Amino acid sequence: MRKALLVLLIGSIFFVSYTMAKTTITFLGQWADYEITGITNAEGQIVYPGFQYYINEYMKIHPDIQINVRMVPFADYLQDILVSHMSGNPADIYEIYTLWAPQLINADVLAEPPTDIVNAVKEDFISQAVGAITLNGKVYGIPSEYADYALIYNKQLFAAAGYTEPPKTWDELVTMAKQLTKYNPKGGISQYGFAFLTGWVSGVDHPYLSLLYSLGGSMFNQDNTRCLLNENLGVEALDAILALFKEGATNGSGNFSTDFPQNTVAMSIEAPWAVDTLRLAYGQNYDKYVGIAPIPPLGNKYATCAYSWAFAVDNASKNKTAAWDFLKWFAIQLQSRTQTTRAGDLETDVIYTIPPNKYDIANQPILKSQLNVYVDQLQNSSTEPIVMQGAQIETILMNEIMAAWNNQKTAQQALNDAVAKIDPILAQYYK
Repeated sequence: MRKALLVLLIGSIFFVSYTMAKTTITFLGQWADYEITGITNAEGQIVYPGFQYYINEYMKIHPDIQINVRMVPFADYLQDILVSHMSGNPADIYEIYTLWAPQLINADVLAEPPTDIVNAVKEDFISQAVGAITLNGKVYGIPSEYADYALIYNKQLFAAAGYTEPPKTWDELVTMAKQLTKYNPKGGISQYGFAFLTGWVSGVDHPYLSLLYSLGGSMFNQDNTRCLLNENLGVEALDAILALFKEGATNGSGNFSTDFPQNTVAMSIEAPWAVDTLRLAYGQNYDKYVGIAPIPPLGNKYATCAYSWAFAVDNASKNKTAAWDFLKWFAIQLQSRTQTTRAGDLETDVIYTIPPNKYDIANQPILKSQLNVYVDQLQNSSTEPIVMQGAQIETILMNEIMAAWNNQKTAQQALNDAVAKIDPILAQYYK
């Protein structure tokens, strides 16, 4: 009996010691439940694995590692990262919106990756995504998502109006949008020639910035000390947006997400994830209804704004080495069978966006068959300007653009007011 108890005691001590010896990594993110669990079919079988699948795979290979996942709403995410860092016991890994990168770097939240990861990022990822997570020549993470924009249009509404192809210029888009608009007996719009994704900062700002870029314009001067939006090119770009409102082809009430699947929106400018929304809405009829084309340029070149995300490690993490090892396996190491990364599989198959790894772009099937227009336009893309308090600045711009939408201000007045609010913010950080 004593011998049995002794064996049990030794076994318990060994189990406790083994458990205590594990390194625990915490991933703090803002993904939806299905992005963690994966996408299932009607029988409940996983068709495309979510993030947890890859975590389980890694822990099986590395039994000394425990990875825990905690998700928070996007609206709370930046604040939760800052609070986590200041708590003294931070999460180890984040996937950050790179618009926040200067603020997080300034607060000493982000750790610099090991040299081998920095070299891989510079070599294997597209330059725009690398630039979005680089400050003062230093890389602070591994790019995870890069989303540019394209024109999404309803083929059936086009055909009913006699159009066989999407517009090639912005002026042509405005003309077609006017012809595609229908009104109800009370004078309200029942079919929108064009609609925005209202209520979302990027859905308002990024179509405008895409037109600004097509004119060769910039949001800021080279050293980020001054906002340029109220100069000629910025005003011209906003006037081009406002032409849709003046021609009666849209208003502030139309919404792409709710109205396009009801076949009451003819055109919109959207990021890649919108394609997945429409594929789910239309099912087998998707190809019959949905077309995708480059954004018709206002200037003499195609251009699209883009936003990006990146994996990063907290500078106060006690497990930096283990965290970077996992991210290297997940987001950089290629799988021999597909020559894609695991993160790339998750981004394309489940999240439905563009992974910025060059091997993923070349080898992911969905990018070739369903998001090919977005991939083709990467060469014409530029990230939204990455500056201190970038999220606050983009919210200011959205509010002023929407004031112009609602005919409360002219384009010049709206952008003058935006610049008057943005320049003092820049002055706090850039000299």
